[in-house]
Amino acid sequence: MDVATVSKLITSSQPKHRFWRGPTLALLGLSLLVGALWAAPQSPPGVFGWLLPQLLVVGVIVTIHHGTVRQRRADQLLQQAIEAVQLQQWADAETAITQLLASAVRQQLARTQALLGLVAIAQARHAYEAAQHVCRYILDHGLGSVLQQHTAQVSLAASLLRTDQITDAVNLIDRLSKQDLPPQLRAQVELLSLFREVTMGHTETSLETADERAELFRKHLGTRAAYGYGLLAAAFDRTGQPQTARHHWHNATLLVPPARLVDRFPELQTISQQYPAAEYPL
Repeated sequence: MDVATVSKLITSSQPKHRFWRGPTLALLGLSLLVGALWAAPQSPPGVFGWLLPQLLVVGVIVTIHHGTVRQRRADQLLQQAIEAVQLQQWADAETAITQLLASAVRQQLARTQALLGLVAIAQARHAYEAAQHVCRYILDHGLGSVLQQHTAQVSLAASLLRTDQITDAVNLIDRLSKQDLPPQLRAQVELLSLFREVTMGHTETSLETADERAELFRKHLGTRAAYGYGLLAAAFDRTGQPQTARHHWHNATLLVPPARLVDRFPELQTISQQYPAAEYPL
């Protein structure tokens, strides 16, 4: 996955802003025809005058049915993609999202959610430039809900860190950290801040709020809390506290296998070799 691929999907999924759609044209034509027939009641409409309104009605029904089927299929693809992303089944997620975004998606929230799914896939594939491109598109065009905008900002900051655009990443993370956020969103920002601290070697800051962060991750990130625990393990290990590092690594591997943790955060490679994983990961 690269920038060219996601750019193509962004373009192909843009809704067509056409006022004169099939049902609109058909209804307009039917209205004009009925109006003309009523305006001239003394003239017998004949077979053609009787048949044409029926054909227009059938056309409207067929067009509406086609749109309904198409929308139902789009909803199914989006649901499949969301479930696959949550389960980190990236191949299935990419297939569903590619099919969905290959044609126009009329509902803005659904399109934005699919684009965020595309970001998640790009990050999982380590295609961080592609992830940045999609995030910037969402933010520059003001797409989606407040929650979707927040998710795009968090994803963009993480991708900027991965491509060594440190200044931009730090500025964005600082802005997010200053916002008054509900706990669910605060947990995402704290995970991002922890990643920045471990990446940049500022582990002392991580230790000051370690317990608070661990609790926040546990309550609001589900299995993704494992990434937070893993990064806490790295922070404690670097400050010479192996027992606490072992504890957090154990908690991390209770939720996510070590290989997946390291794939998401290569910074955890040394930790995975130094400390034992949980014996029975989920």
